[in-house]
Amino acid sequence: MKAMSKKGTEHTLRVKEKYRKYFFLFIAFAVLFLVIPYCDDDLRWGSSVGMERLASWFEGYGGRYLGYIIIILLTKFYPLKVILQALTLTFLVYMLDQMAYEKQTEYISVIFLFFMPLSIFSDTIGWTSGFANYITSVTFSLIYMRYVFRRLDGEDVPASILSAIGFIALGLVNSLIVEHFTIYNFCLAVFMILYTLAVEKRVRLPEIGYLAGVVGGIALMFSNSTYSQVSSGDDFYRSVDTSNLASSIVNRFGRIINICYLELPLVVISITVIMFLIWKERRKELEGIVGKIADIGVALICFGNPIILLIDQTREYDHAAKNLVSLALLLLVLLAIVVTTGIFSLQAGRFWQCMGVIISIMIPTTPFLLVSPMSYRCFLGSYVFWIVFIYQLLALIPDTRDKILFNEKLQKYVKVVAFAAVAFYICIYTSILRQDIQRLQYIRSESAKGAQKVTVGHLSNENFVRDITLREDWEWDGYKDFYGLDPDLIINVRRQED
Repeated sequence: MKAMSKKGTEHTLRVKEKYRKYFFLFIAFAVLFLVIPYCDDDLRWGSSVGMERLASWFEGYGGRYLGYIIIILLTKFYPLKVILQALTLTFLVYMLDQMAYEKQTEYISVIFLFFMPLSIFSDTIGWTSGFANYITSVTFSLIYMRYVFRRLDGEDVPASILSAIGFIALGLVNSLIVEHFTIYNFCLAVFMILYTLAVEKRVRLPEIGYLAGVVGGIALMFSNSTYSQVSSGDDFYRSVDTSNLASSIVNRFGRIINICYLELPLVVISITVIMFLIWKERRKELEGIVGKIADIGVALICFGNPIILLIDQTREYDHAAKNLVSLALLLLVLLAIVVTTGIFSLQAGRFWQCMGVIISIMIPTTPFLLVSPMSYRCFLGSYVFWIVFIYQLLALIPDTRDKILFNEKLQKYVKVVAFAAVAFYICIYTSILRQDIQRLQYIRSESAKGAQKVTVGHLSNENFVRDITLREDWEWDGYKDFYGLDPDLIINVRRQED
């Protein structure tokens, strides 16, 4: 009886500690989003332009209906922006921990998120419009991915009419934010239907509901006329390059693997170390040719990853993808990751979980083999799936994972690093916000004096946000509309070398 009471007390303490952990993360994230200023598209979405787009139900602009509505809400109501962004990022950390089977990965996930390449960070977490489309899409997709993993783990998840209705709503949500995640969620929904048919010889209401929601969202999204304009080459923003298709695909493939692997040193190093630990612990259980393939694969990963990182650091942006030798080595390493993961996950009875995440990394990137523009923010989802993949690799060595990586002493250091990373960005964005406010005050002051033309300078640390100093007159029109400035005021930007 005492033992049961003690276990109950320990469980209660763990639950309280977890709630306390998420509460402080939420507060830290709220402070961060409080000091991240509006920039670029935010200014147009929060002005009359956003309302005009909403009035026409975004016809001819795009089918990201939910994403656009979220942007309008975040740019119209600053307190709501802070709360919703902090809640969403906290929930993303929570979902990543769920994908790691609640192994206290919260602070590790924060480190991964805040040590992502600045080119991705500034386009997503550092940009309200980017956050509304790219952080939300992957966060909500993880909800269904978690359901899929519960089913793959053999858990008897209850199925009911009510749950099916909930999954219809989730499928609709996940297909109305960004196009490449609409495609991803359709693939995920179809996979789950086929898996259930193959394994259980039946279909279940939740899976049917989710597929129905996704299909409904697809029909709604792509009914927007903008996609016919894209296919005909008449869209103002998106395009498909069909003139030199083969050459374009090859070049884009090189750039995609550059962004999605070569430029993620924390991911590359983590995979290298964990693969070696897996090999060390599980190799003795492999025999014959399979064991030798695993040896070769791990050797390629452990020796190839440092080499390709070194090559990437000594070249210009996309030269590594163009160089046949480095590209061949990179492809060999990626193939080794897939094959070795397949061998060890099959051995551990977690094949579909691990390979499913690898496929999840790939699917959201495939549309960009054809579609432009292809910017860093488009690969935020794949970066998050790399984090999930790392957690799935750790699940192959549960004893080593718990003893080495998730012990209490290490958790204290990880916690310090996580909050230090958030604090660093808070300091950076506080400086940017202060400069942005001072620039706005200067423009207002000059306009009040009767000036018809104002010249402003660039801000320091502008690379942490997306285009906070605008380039074109039409962009400044959105700025003036958003802040209620004289629409006839001309705003020029002083060259940085001046």
